[in-house]
Amino acid sequence: MDLLIDILGWAGSGAYLLAFALNSAKKVKSDSFVYQGMNIFAGVVMAYYTFVHEAYSATALNSVWAIIGAATLLNKGRRSTTDD
Repeated sequence: MDLLIDILGWAGSGAYLLAFALNSAKKVKSDSFVYQGMNIFAGVVMAYYTFVHEAYSATALNSVWAIIGAATLLNKGRRSTTDD
């Protein structure tokens, strides 16, 4: 089980970094599904990882990060339905 948790931690860290790199290279927009999806995935996985390791301030940070990503996608979806 510890190995799986460590793999999740690495996957979450990698997703954060890849999302940031793709956005910085202007390959994805900050409000795109890909960018926010990667951030939501990373936030959820890292929240679990940090919770297991009892790093509760990092758990809170990652949880809020995932919530911001989800809210961004929800707001984008609402805007696109009102633009039609």
